[in-house]
Amino acid sequence: MERNGLPLDESLIVLGDLTQHTGHQAAGELLDRPDRPTAIAACNDLMALGAMAAAQERGLIVGQDVAITGFDDIPLAQHSHPALTTLHQPIYRIGRMICDMLIKSIRGESLPERHVLLQPSLVVRRSSGG
Repeated sequence: MERNGLPLDESLIVLGDLTQHTGHQAAGELLDRPDRPTAIAACNDLMALGAMAAAQERGLIVGQDVAITGFDDIPLAQHSHPALTTLHQPIYRIGRMICDMLIKSIRGESLPERHVLLQPSLVVRRSSGG
């Protein structure tokens, strides 16, 4: 946000433990503020699903009154109501790469790369108004 000239309000950052339960709690804190946010970006899909439940309990329409996004693109994301906008991780590719790296490490072979960064892809669905 700062890189794009937007102010960073740390009171809008609420921590959780990556579960649906804490997503619900964290979103509840945000949605009960007098200056309720118009969007919530959760750090994974489970927390986003909890945030959606918190919004709906308050009579808000997800994707209209508040946009909610997740990260992971778990199978439930496309079947939630509304379907969840999320960042898709290539989880099977990640798993294969980790296994290959682990096997090489166990064999004492050198790893060509110790750190690999894979690009997620945005999957726009109804929870963000898309």
